[in-house]
Amino acid sequence: METMKLWRIALMMLASFYLASCSSDDNEDKVEQVTLYVSAETGTYQNVPDNNSVEGMLIRENGAANWKCVSFMEITGFTYERDNEYELLVKKTTLANPPQDSGNIRCELIHIVLQNKRS
Repeated sequence: METMKLWRIALMMLASFYLASCSSDDNEDKVEQVTLYVSAETGTYQNVPDNNSVEGMLIRENGAANWKCVSFMEITGFTYERDNEYELLVKKTTLANPPQDSGNIRCELIHIVLQNKRS
């Protein structure tokens, strides 16, 4: 009889741990709309597979001080044109469980707020 009580308690504890781990928000992607600025200047970044320097566009998120160099294809639906600076509204998705061979951020163009041709 005492053994049966211990088994029930152990089973209830396991079920509680399982339910608690399933209800965690850590397993959900975070989606938000953000403003990104794209510089008319380009930069270079290190390509991971072969460690070569690759030309890319310079972007920074609203409120950020530093520019980050990323692939010209980093923002889905956006085509970079040289000598243009942009203000973009994008859907930024931070993946909770990203693939091991890529980053955890995905950006998709909502619309171009501003585009200026640099003289």
